[in-house]
Amino acid sequence: MEAVLYKIENGVAIVTLNRPERYNAVNQDIIEGLNDAFNKVKNDKNVRCVVMNGSGRGFCAGADMTIFGENVTPEQRSDYIIETYQPLINKFTQLNKPVIGAINGSAAGVGASFALACDFRVMGHSSSIYFAFINIAIGPDGGGSWLLARQVGYSKALEIATSGKKISGEDCYKLGLTNKLVEDDKILEEAINWAQELAKKPTLAIGITKEDMMFSVNNSLHDTIAFEAKKQIIAFKSQDHIEGVTAFVEKRMPNFKGK
Repeated sequence: MEAVLYKIENGVAIVTLNRPERYNAVNQDIIEGLNDAFNKVKNDKNVRCVVMNGSGRGFCAGADMTIFGENVTPEQRSDYIIETYQPLINKFTQLNKPVIGAINGSAAGVGASFALACDFRVMGHSSSIYFAFINIAIGPDGGGSWLLARQVGYSKALEIATSGKKISGEDCYKLGLTNKLVEDDKILEEAINWAQELAKKPTLAIGITKEDMMFSVNNSLHDTIAFEAKKQIIAFKSQDHIEGVTAFVEKRMPNFKGK
């Protein structure tokens, strides 16, 4: 059974973590499957948005604790985290197409990092974000501390990370950790519908906007204005920009192609 499923529907790539018997715990098969899926998305011009979800009862239970094997030193585990999670999380954040996380059940441990690395999230009343690291006496990994702190602020992020408690779908919605809160059986449907709406928009411009936002997080207003201006050159030259202006003048709906 494939650890990560991949299919395309109406310009949307649906990426599914597929180890339901282990609550989609992250092993090497999951890592390789996600890397392969994101490479496909990046190189397929017909894919304009991504939905990521988990099969079975949970989104992702975190790292499969058997992944390291026996007699592995702490230094080797640290090297594995850097060599494995760093390039994978970069694929989420550097992809020039929007990624929607359909968070069914719990996103725990590095699964929470995966969920927060998505650009948008749809959660249900039974969904949760669970920084479980503290419960086995370790700190966050997979970029979880960076992702959480930049979405809820330092103090709240530290509270969540040190509490060892699940943050319910309702609380995630109040905190801004999820964009939409729906009934549990509507999570994937809502995420796909939203993705298909985004796929009809000027997705090249969405990718540029995503780059602008990511740049702004760690740079000054002055440098961000300059960065935006350089990216705007690409937008000004795009077919979608010409179509958008033409449609505005002709008072009709634009037909964007993501080019």
